[in-house]
Amino acid sequence: MKLSYSDGDSDNLPLSGAQAGTKFKSVRRVFRIMELVSRQGEDLTAKQIAHEIGTNLSSCYYLLSILTDEGYIEKLPHRGGYRIGPTISLLSEGSRSDFDSKIEPVVEELAQRTQRRAYSAVLSAGEMEVTQVKAPPNSPPVGVVEGFRGASHALALGKVLLAGMGSKYVEGYIEDHGGLEAFTPRTIVQPALLHTHLNKVRMVGLAIDFEEFAQNLCCVAAPVWSRRAKVEGAIGLSTTARRINDEGRHLIEMVQWAAEEASALLKE
Repeated sequence: MKLSYSDGDSDNLPLSGAQAGTKFKSVRRVFRIMELVSRQGEDLTAKQIAHEIGTNLSSCYYLLSILTDEGYIEKLPHRGGYRIGPTISLLSEGSRSDFDSKIEPVVEELAQRTQRRAYSAVLSAGEMEVTQVKAPPNSPPVGVVEGFRGASHALALGKVLLAGMGSKYVEGYIEDHGGLEAFTPRTIVQPALLHTHLNKVRMVGLAIDFEEFAQNLCCVAAPVWSRRAKVEGAIGLSTTARRINDEGRHLIEMVQWAAEEASALLKE
């Protein structure tokens, strides 16, 4: 992304302290805009963004125009807000594609061995994003679709990813979302309870949700570790509430196996 300025300065000339400060301030504002849009863009107007980044409306429109032209953000049709654009996805596509391509055989085998829908997920712009779904013919028709984003606190995949980021990140997640949305009566909506729950997820290396995102949907997930001992993503299975009691132990064992296999592949 190249920013242009009307003050006539050239990239080949040394900058004075004031000029450098102006340029760096604009760059910081660009990053601040992208951060705001990723967190609450759908509810933000240009006037609100200008206030948040500490500039006038004209300058704000100028920066928004650059980011829109380059595909870093998009103006929502028929609404006043913005959303993250396709260029951001392209920037992270390489590393995410590498993650998916490496563990795809494990996700596929997990689905075949359990005859249940198998998933992989990563954190993207602060939200869980499902990157793969493998659905055998006989698997129950419940679960989320590939490309689904959000509900990190209500799905086992998202819980694994949140737990891997630590307590401070979870606090930021709660603040950015204005609290914890209740998708069903079983969704954890008390911050203290979520922190306690995620601490257990960190300890056992496994997360389960029981109809916390949708009625009749139950999921099991475990972390996929990188060679740097970082949670790179999550792998999991879904089933129905009726079947979870009968096959829960088996699904847990299979997800734990898959997570170990996927982690080994990432470390190669």
